[in-house]
Amino acid sequence: MRPFKPIVATLFAVVCLYKAGALGAGETLISPEAVPVYQPKHYPFEGGEKEVYRASWNGLVSVATAEISTVPTIIDGKKVYRVQVEAKSSGMLDFIWKMRDTITSTFDAKALSPARFTFSQRENSKVIDTEARLDHTRKRWAVNRQQAGKRPNIYEFDAQNTLDPITAVYLARSVDFKVGDRLYFRIFGGRYQYLLELLVEKKEPIELAAGKIEAYRIVPRIQNLTKNGYAERLNEATIWISADERRLPVRLSSKIAFGSVHLELVQDKRATASTAVEPNRPAS
Repeated sequence: MRPFKPIVATLFAVVCLYKAGALGAGETLISPEAVPVYQPKHYPFEGGEKEVYRASWNGLVSVATAEISTVPTIIDGKKVYRVQVEAKSSGMLDFIWKMRDTITSTFDAKALSPARFTFSQRENSKVIDTEARLDHTRKRWAVNRQQAGKRPNIYEFDAQNTLDPITAVYLARSVDFKVGDRLYFRIFGGRYQYLLELLVEKKEPIELAAGKIEAYRIVPRIQNLTKNGYAERLNEATIWISADERRLPVRLSSKIAFGSVHLELVQDKRATASTAVEPNRPAS
């Protein structure tokens, strides 16, 4: 049942990183140095938001849910967003493979520059905690990965316009794009780094439980930037993002070895909680 994990646990962490389309042999995207430094123009998540997604196998059997909350807060006098993804397998799937994963990302509210990324994996008996912090002074990511019963792995790499996958998704939502555009992001997943391309293929109506909406159909592709990585293991996927001012991911479809997995928005609401103040916690 592990093929479900990359889709559900990482949803926006990664909706793109873990289930994008891998490149063919010898095929490359643009040069990593040519990846644009995007400037946000829209903030559709400004007041905070909360979404619930349901994952199903072949569109029939519910296998997991993912809840994503976006909360604006103040850290050391600076406004940031904190995004949390909580993914869990369904009761039926728990008997075979139990997942309770939590991903968080903290990034600047204006430039959408990242500061901290965590991934808490709780899958059957596996317990792994990963924390990445961006040192803006040294312009380096520092990653600490601790698996229960093993020695921690600690490593660093140059930031080089490299984002955590959640920040990349929110940045993509904030920039202007149109049909035919290609957006590029340098992202990391733990120790490995990738180049992500998002092709805005077309605009089309799709039917959701809440009704029909107009959406952008986006095809992601992924390329390894480090010697090792998982791009070659990935299957083709399609993402649909609402064509309104929200630019909200509403559906993802991905092929797996025995069928396909569909991820669909089932609940969406704007947050109404007041902004929290946390003066004593560092942003990075």
